[in-house]
Amino acid sequence: MKRIGVLPFNSPTPIFSGAENLFTKYLIKYGYTVVERAQLEQILEEHDLTENYLSPNVTRQIGKILGVDVLLVGEITSYLPEQKTMLYRVTKNTSSTPVYNTQITKDKDGAVKVKQTYGGQDYRQNKEVLPTEYTIYAQVGVVAKMLDVNTAEVIWVGDDTQEGISGLDALDSSAKGIIKSFDKQVRKSQRKSL
Repeated sequence: MKRIGVLPFNSPTPIFSGAENLFTKYLIKYGYTVVERAQLEQILEEHDLTENYLSPNVTRQIGKILGVDVLLVGEITSYLPEQKTMLYRVTKNTSSTPVYNTQITKDKDGAVKVKQTYGGQDYRQNKEVLPTEYTIYAQVGVVAKMLDVNTAEVIWVGDDTQEGISGLDALDSSAKGIIKSFDKQVRKSQRKSL
């Protein structure tokens, strides 16, 4: 399973057009040979084959023409876009200032006397509204399957759901995790067969 054809992924939204390129990136990173998607699409078109339904016959034809061992097909199963939300926090503060009573008097000589006495506290309530912006990360769910080109049987399935600052960031993390899991399974099978 070293030569892999990657078909376009189904997606509920056009922002994930080209999602298969992220999977291609990680397949190459793990040492697999990936058939160029444009070449794959050209072969499908030339032979009037459709990728929407991969019958055993279509799968075998793709395998023979391109010389691939398996086909990777996938689907974006869920998507929640990133969102910004505002949260308002209200704080109440109480402040006080002392109050003084002033008494002015004149003595017999006509001199003015000022006398201040403490009269208590003046209390005030203040409200302060503090807005805070929060980001809710995007979430993407993906399912990917490897199909044996000779039998059209599903030989491996991986799925993952990730969060990221954008939908593409979350998808990249999912692609990385799914291909890592696939590679781990392949290497485990190779060790058993030795």
